[in-house]
Parts: sequence; C-alpha cells; structure tokens
Amino acid sequence: MKSMKIVATLAVLATSAMADQRTSASDLLEMWQPQSVVIDGGVLTVVLPQNRITEEIYMSVLTSGLCLGFAMDKPLNGLSGIEVLNRHGRQGYVLEHGLEPCATWNDRPVGSKTTYYEILGATHLY
Repeated sequence: MKSMKIVATLAVLATSAMADQRTSASDLLEMWQPQSVVIDGGVLTVVLPQNRITEEIYMSVLTSGLCLGFAMDKPLNGLSGIEVLNRHGRQGYVLEHGLEPCATWNDRPVGSKTTYYEILGATHLY
C-alpha cells in the first residue's frame, strides 16, 4: 500500500513538471503565436500558424525562443526531441535531441555558423 502511494505521488509530480514545462515553452514562444504546445513522451511538439515552416522559422524558434529559457530561468530540461510543425501538423523540422546544447549555443554570437550547423546536423524533416 505504501509503494502505491509513492508511485501515485511521483506520477502527480511528473505531471506537474510537464505542465510547468509546457507553460514555460508557451511563454517562450509567445511571439510566434503557436496554435498548440504539447509535451508527450518527452517530445515537445509546437504547431505554428504558418502554412509552411521554413528553415529560418525553425532556427529562430530554437535560438531566439526555446533556448532563451536557459537564460531566463525557464530551462526545458529532460526533453528528447523538439518538433516544429506547420498549422496542419504535416510539415516541419525535428531536433533529434533535447535543448541541453542551448547553454553552449547561447554563449556564441548571434548568427554563429557553428551553432547553425550543429542544429541542422541534429535535425531531420518531419
């Protein structure tokens, strides 16, 4: 019985942490006006109102949006992937790992080619 209470408590805490991360992600992405922000299975899925997600939109969402969470005490830790999709949820880009490299990316000058290539090297099309 005691182990059931522990498991239930951990489940509530995990759900609360995911809700906090979703709220943080929504706050960080406010200027892009996402239609939805969902975390499922450790993957953050962001649906934007555009018909087509370009490489420029994807890069700005990561570098000027989600990565700023680390500088603003809203880090999005524990994610295993990031999906940035168009309004139909059928086209976009997927970062194949979480945002842990953001600390390094944030220390570089804006527009760093190294950051650009590191992000694209870990990205595939949706």
